[in-house]
Amino acid sequence: MKCPACENSFTEKKISGIQVHICSGFCGGFWFSLSQIKKIKRVKPGAGSELLLLEKAEGVKFYRGAEHPCPQCKTTLLYRHFFSKQYDIEVDQCSKCSGFWVDAGGLVDIMKKPENDELIKKYSAVIFDEKISGMNLANHDVSQAADLITTIFKFLLPAS
Repeated sequence: MKCPACENSFTEKKISGIQVHICSGFCGGFWFSLSQIKKIKRVKPGAGSELLLLEKAEGVKFYRGAEHPCPQCKTTLLYRHFFSKQYDIEVDQCSKCSGFWVDAGGLVDIMKKPENDELIKKYSAVIFDEKISGMNLANHDVSQAADLITTIFKFLLPAS
């Protein structure tokens, strides 16, 4: 599979029994299949935080338009749930396979800073209190997606 942002070949990594496709050495994004996200619910929060220590190329950033193909299905376009240039985050989902593309480049950068605890708290507040809570949770499909996104970020964010 290829990264939807930079078309680099993904590297597969298994952590806490969860298989994640990573754009290592390039943009630093993650691909989570639905089956793996369901497994995440059984692991402790923060179990995937070491994924944020990956190597990513400095200065590589691709802000794409809203239309880009699913790396798994290849022909289905990903649906953007949210995006923030300020916090360097993008979360997209495939309507066919229900996989998630998570570009958490800002979080990867935060993990490398010595004052990362306070920055992680701010980042978490943006993700949970602003982005996820700002989704149309009255819509059943969007509510389910918000639950899956929450699961992914609880897996990625270091346990406090």
